[in-house]
Amino acid sequence: MVAYGAVISEGSGVAVKHRTIESPLWSTVAILTLVAYLCLATLVKVSGPFSVDRAARNFFQGSQDIAVGWVITGWAIFGSWEFLTVILILVSLVVSREMKREFVLFFLLALAGGGALGQLSKVVVGRLRPGDPRLGFPSGHTVAAMVAVIGLLYFGYRGGLLRRPLAWASSMVGSVCVVLGVAISRMYTDSHWLTDVVGGILLGGAVATGTALALERRQVGFGKPFGMLRAVSPVEPLSRAVHGSEFIVQGPAGNPESRSPNPEASTLHPQPSTLNPEP
Repeated sequence: MVAYGAVISEGSGVAVKHRTIESPLWSTVAILTLVAYLCLATLVKVSGPFSVDRAARNFFQGSQDIAVGWVITGWAIFGSWEFLTVILILVSLVVSREMKREFVLFFLLALAGGGALGQLSKVVVGRLRPGDPRLGFPSGHTVAAMVAVIGLLYFGYRGGLLRRPLAWASSMVGSVCVVLGVAISRMYTDSHWLTDVVGGILLGGAVATGTALALERRQVGFGKPFGMLRAVSPVEPLSRAVHGSEFIVQGPAGNPESRSPNPEASTLHPQPSTLNPEP
């Protein structure tokens, strides 16, 4: 069962709230992709287009007369910020109320952050596009496509739609096709070098995974150990109340257990009848 984006696992009479994603794994992915992006950006800045860039450009320029060229050219729409904005607005209309706020917040932060970092990188790196005097590293279309597919996979898993292996596998294949299609389209139209689109994939991956991790910390709470929120009974919620100086814990069976930090006087000073029982 999923509630407010956190998985509720039931067993042994309790339900325990966990994070949706494995935090150490996603943290590692976010860091590695960011480091790889920074290394690639540094190499691109200090040198001109690489031989692999020129080879990829020659290949796509020599393939302009293929029958499906119009499909490849139009595939770039899946990385268009305007198109993605419309699609995400429509998707947000069918997202559950519990996840709607996080859904909107994720894409606002990830798309805006990815776009801002991409534009900053264009200025800092200063690489020109192959057939255009405009700045080209990284490819903004591939950044947007990567953020969109990771975000949709993340919320699809949170919502329970992609928890079956077949649904998850097919969604992953579709996501790879979308991102690679956008990357190929940008090279096919001579809008970017190969390393431009690779940089866009790395930056989009780093931004999307980092944003998902930030939402998970916000959802579960800062300082909470991973997956270690207090257990809750599926029959009767764990309730705590303070009555005067007495702290009462209501257990699943309905039997209160009392722990008093300030015991009453009757427990400190027993009645005389208990000290001197009658013969």
